[in-house]
Amino acid sequence: MGERVGTSFSDVHAPGRTWAEVDIGAVRHNVRALRRRARGASLMAVVKADAYGHGALPVARAALEAGADWLAVVTAEEGTELRGGGIGAPILVFTDLLPDKLDIAEEYGLTVTAHSVESAERIARRSLRAHLKVNTGMNRWGVEPGEVSEARKILGEQLAGVYTHFASADVDPEATRQQIQRFEKVLAAHPFGGVMVHAANSAATLWYPRAHYDCVRPGVALYGLHPAGDSGDPGDEGLRPVMTLKSYVASVRRLEPGDGVSYGLTFRAREPMFTATVPVGYAEGYRRALSGRAQALIRGRRRPLLGRVTMDACVFGVDGEVEVGDEVVLLGEQGKEKIRAEDLGKWAGTINYEITTGINPRRVERSYTGV
Repeated sequence: MGERVGTSFSDVHAPGRTWAEVDIGAVRHNVRALRRRARGASLMAVVKADAYGHGALPVARAALEAGADWLAVVTAEEGTELRGGGIGAPILVFTDLLPDKLDIAEEYGLTVTAHSVESAERIARRSLRAHLKVNTGMNRWGVEPGEVSEARKILGEQLAGVYTHFASADVDPEATRQQIQRFEKVLAAHPFGGVMVHAANSAATLWYPRAHYDCVRPGVALYGLHPAGDSGDPGDEGLRPVMTLKSYVASVRRLEPGDGVSYGLTFRAREPMFTATVPVGYAEGYRRALSGRAQALIRGRRRPLLGRVTMDACVFGVDGEVEVGDEVVLLGEQGKEKIRAEDLGKWAGTINYEITTGINPRRVERSYTGV
């Protein structure tokens, strides 16, 4: 049977079970890098979903300090949080809002989106500025090209912008070119003089200068994450990852051949070995799908995740030099090694977006550097 080695869990002091270090300096760097790629267009920093898990207020402040002109969110409540934090910059709400949420948007001076003729009519009853979203092929939100004239007429002087969203700018150049052509056909048929035209998400900001128009809207790239989601190196695009996720070794144990690890005993030792129990699990947002696939950094080396991730802990294979209290890097750099969000996405069968947005702020304390 396994035998615990070294000091106990209670002998170790750490800032929390698992914590996230957010580099605000990297946010500023990424905004500036993306502005250079935008070739004179203004920049709308997308800080929805609590800034992709990084903290909306500190990220928004850093983005504005670095030259962002707008912020973008998905809910009225996300916008009011920013206003409550003292942010007065223009804020666009991406999704359709029902009447009670439009009241909130009006109260807090948020710009809203008209996704249909009906939503344009709701918006027109209030003193709101609006952007009109056009569906050019993603088929999720937005007025159809044939409805643009009617929606535009309803909004009248309230219309402040027009935009679309790309479905596959990260993977499909031909589909993206078709969307650009459809959007530009709408722009040619309905000249939008005096309103802001925008389309470029992170991938299009980096790779489709034709789609920069008046403003670009990077989201994932702000956080030093690659738009491809589960591949690519952000450094190749001049981006710096913003988040490091850390924990520590809470227990070291020696296993004998045949000893199993974690629920279901899906891993069994083939020879004598050491393991490290780390207090991070799917309650923190370290996904169960990483079971038996992921790696973490301990003492500058990659260590394999053994068996299943549980709600509150997981186990990594280590050597006899690892001790209780050693730092564990689950996401980020340690020594010469690094674990990227793209790596975690690939191991979990998902994308980097889901890795950072899924980190539970009630379990994972954030700290900020470079403020």
